[in-house]
Formats: sequence, structure tokens, C-alpha cells
Amino acid sequence: MTSVQQFLGELLQLSSGPNAHIERPAALEHPDSTFIQLLGSPLVTQAGPRGLVQSVAHHALCLQAIPRLLFEANGSQDQIASGVLTPAQLPMESTGFDRRAFTQEINDPADRAALADTLMAVLKSKLGQRTIRSFFSVNVASNGYRLWETQMRAPKDSGTALARHIIQTSAGGVTVDLMRYADEEKTHVRAYEWCAELRVEVSSALPDAVAYGMAYCFDRKDGSPVGGKWEFMTAADYLADVDLLQVSAFFDQHEDAEALIESGDLAFVWLWERRDGARPGAGQACLRAALTDLCRRQRRIRTVVIDLKPYQYVVSDGAGTPTSVHIEKLEAVDRLQSFVDGLHLDQLVKGHCRYIVNRDEDNPNAAMRVLGLVGLAQQKAPWHDDG
Repeated sequence: MTSVQQFLGELLQLSSGPNAHIERPAALEHPDSTFIQLLGSPLVTQAGPRGLVQSVAHHALCLQAIPRLLFEANGSQDQIASGVLTPAQLPMESTGFDRRAFTQEINDPADRAALADTLMAVLKSKLGQRTIRSFFSVNVASNGYRLWETQMRAPKDSGTALARHIIQTSAGGVTVDLMRYADEEKTHVRAYEWCAELRVEVSSALPDAVAYGMAYCFDRKDGSPVGGKWEFMTAADYLADVDLLQVSAFFDQHEDAEALIESGDLAFVWLWERRDGARPGAGQACLRAALTDLCRRQRRIRTVVIDLKPYQYVVSDGAGTPTSVHIEKLEAVDRLQSFVDGLHLDQLVKGHCRYIVNRDEDNPNAAMRVLGLVGLAQQKAPWHDDG
């Protein structure tokens, strides 16, 4: 277990279905219950009561976490030796641990149990009063956004910046930046990152709405793309894990993905958010301005692909989410899709608007798995001679 959310999801799955291993604790059925209430709930298995949920949390979140904490603490010591960190920046500054003793291997079972007890006390004090719902939702941050942060753009030296365009809309001015990425693999797919920010007041430090994404343009011969799925995935992988996983979701969730590529180039929307309190309509104005500008620059774009996720919820499978929260999330997805349908983005690109759900976000392990599977499929594909 690497998070409380993962622990809660495991409890939900273990208590689901006719062959459930445990009875579902009442706190999981009422997501406004606190985490400390869940920990104090009885744990009932098929064989009968087995103490409290806290005993399972103690083992999964504290005792089993010790090897990983030791590994991370040792890594921090290495960073101190190399001058990357100062001793004051080491984790667990306030817990009272002697760092030199902590970073040594702990072999004594009593010492491990004592450390796990200390970790459980920290877990309760830090997270005990949080509701179950809060582990599956995303709060508005101090900057007014749930996901957007100023450093979300790629570093300026990672690609070639193209001309900045400023588009005036009824909701405010939209600044559209486009970054062209070098193709080290010499694929036939050109990748562009686009970033659009709308400001009602030009001098405002924070945008009132943002829309970010990628565009993929294919070299073509007689109108047909030269590069196939492997080159497309390679171009996305060159940029970031989230871009690769967006493209992977597109192929997995649309049987006609290759036909869409045949008909034209693609624009992906991976972040689209309006600042809390900003004027209604700012978000759609920002997105439409960005896509309109992108289609003027890349005239073969015929499909816009939107990651359909409501940002107020952590995206995960339904089996790992409390039932009521999962229903709320599905209702939010329906509302979002209906809203986007009303924007008629298919008409804007003179083609198609498709939806995906990237459940893996930017998980590097998921990205590695996708690459491996695509690589294996590529190796198994029949070779074709020029003749």
C-alpha cells in the first residue's frame, strides 16, 4: 500500500460481491464518516470477527511501509552527501527519529513494531479527521484550480516555441502558445504541445481559465498517413507518460481510431479548467479559441479528443470507490459530456469529437507496460517488402 486511497479501495473490493472476504464496514457506506471512525470499525471476516480495521491498516500502511521508508530515507542521506539536500530537508523532521539510527536496517521485530506504532499515531493525527469522501475527491487549491499549476507547461528548452497568438473573445483575451518537439526517433508523426490561457484582466498573474493539450500531425502520402500506430506511440512517449497514456486510451477505447487518423490529424485536450469564481463561460471560450487557432495553424486536424474526467473526483475504477461517490462521479461525467456536446467541437474541426478516460493519469509503470505491449505487437507484425 502506498496511499490511504489505495487501502480504502482494497477494503471496498474485498467487501464486494457474493464471495466477499469481509463484511463492508459501515463507514465505507457513508463516505462522510471520518477515517478514524473507519479505523475503529469491527473487521468481520467469513470466519467471524477479527478485531478492528485499524489492525489491517497498521499492517498494510505502517508495518509494510517500513522498507520503503528506509529506502527513501537512505536516498535522502545520499542527497545530503552530494549536496542536493540539507539535513533539515530530510523527511520526518518532526517525528523525533534519530536519522542515523533510522536509516540503518531494522531487524529486531520489537523495533519494527514500535516504529509501526509510531507511524500509526502519525497517520491518525494527520489524516484521522478527514472524511472517506475526501480521499476520492480533489479540493480547490489556493490558486483557485483543482489541477492546474504554473509549472505544468513543458520547459521552454525542451522544444521549439512557435509564434504566440492572442485571440480576443467576449470572455477575455486568450494567449495561445505552441511548442514543436524534435523527433529524435525520426518518426513520421510530428508532436506539438499547445497551451491556452484566458485572462479577463490582461495584467492578471493567474489565468481565469486554461486549456492544454497535444496535437499530432502525420506525414502523408496521397492523403494517407505514412506513420502507423507504433510511430504515433513513439512520438507521444518522447514527451511525457501522460501523453503516451492519453494516446493508448484513444486506441483502446475507439475501434475506429486508425480510421480517424486516416481522415486527418488529431488534437488532444488533457487539461481544461476554469478557476473557481471566474466568470461562467470563460472555460469554453478558452477551449474554443485554442482549437480554432490550432486548426488554423495545422489545417489537417479533423478530430479533437477530450479526456472526459470531472476534476473534482479522483479517477479510479468503480470497484475501488464508495458506491455513492462513484454514482456522483458518473453523474458528473454525464453532465460534462452533455456540456461538451453542446460546444459542437466536431463542427469546429470539421470532423469528429471523441471522448476518452485516461484512468492511469501519468503513472510511469502503466506507461512502461503500454510501451512493452505495443513493442511486442510490433515485433509480431508481419514484415512487408517494398516490392
